[in-house]
Amino acid sequence: MLSELKRYPGALVLSVLLHAGLLAIVFVSLNFDEEKKLINQGEQVKTVKAEVIDQQQLDTAKKRKQAEIDKEKKAEAAEKKRKADAEKKKREAAKRKTEEKKKKQAEEKRKKEKAQRIADEKKKKEAIALKKKQEEAKKKAEKKKKILAETKRKEKEKKAKEAEAKRIAEEKKKAEAKRVAEEKNKVEAKRLAEERKKAEAKRVAEEKKKAEAEKRRLAEEEQKRKQAELKARLEAEESQRRLSSLRDAYRLAIKQKIERNWRRPQESGKMPDCEVRVLQGPGGIILDVAFGTCDAGTNTYRASIENAVYKAEPLPKPGDPALFERELIILFNPE
Repeated sequence: MLSELKRYPGALVLSVLLHAGLLAIVFVSLNFDEEKKLINQGEQVKTVKAEVIDQQQLDTAKKRKQAEIDKEKKAEAAEKKRKADAEKKKREAAKRKTEEKKKKQAEEKRKKEKAQRIADEKKKKEAIALKKKQEEAKKKAEKKKKILAETKRKEKEKKAKEAEAKRIAEEKKKAEAKRVAEEKNKVEAKRLAEERKKAEAKRVAEEKKKAEAEKRRLAEEEQKRKQAELKARLEAEESQRRLSSLRDAYRLAIKQKIERNWRRPQESGKMPDCEVRVLQGPGGIILDVAFGTCDAGTNTYRASIENAVYKAEPLPKPGDPALFERELIILFNPE
């Protein structure tokens, strides 16, 4: 209400003046009854007027407020409509994108099918061409074979005619020629037999030589293999001996360092041999100390051993990193 009156200062001044006048009339009415009635009548008139003015101002303010509310509702409705339109456009764009993707996939499928058809047709044509080429080659081979057969036949006929002519021409010398031919055949057969014998002997000698060479090669390879195995075994044994020596030295160094840090307890109780289990981390850091077999050992005695282990930290490193033992078992012998 006050904020509405601030917007209309004239009405505020008027209202103040009216109320001030009303108070003055009430004050005067205490002494004059007649005037009081008149003043009351005037006050009622003025009050009615003020209330009418205030009501008009309130109605105007309510209308303005309602107009603002209506304006806000219209703005909200417009914003909702804008968002709905944007969502609709987004769905339509997604739909278009999906349809375009389907079209693209269909086009790619069509292209692949077309390429496959072209490849199949090309393959079919190549197969037909290859078959045709093979058939032509076969025909050429058959033709060549026929020509060679015909040539041989003609040569055979020619030779037959020449032989026949020679036989007729030399019929008188047939017996002599036969004898000479037989002798010649015998000599030739003997020569051929000797050549075959020499060739066979040469082949057998070469095969024997090859077999001996192969035997020597296999023997050399076997010798090399055995030497390599022996060398590898000796190296492995040497490595094992070295690691074993380093392991013994590593364990002995740890035990000696613990014993150097041990202090005999003042009690005179029994101090037996104790099995000490040490859990160490990288760099020889002590993680835990526990006891195995330690018969008749007192708590004080065990505590002295545990203190010696922790004082020996960090424990010695092994000569070979591969020999590092995370869990150590040490037999502690105070004697």
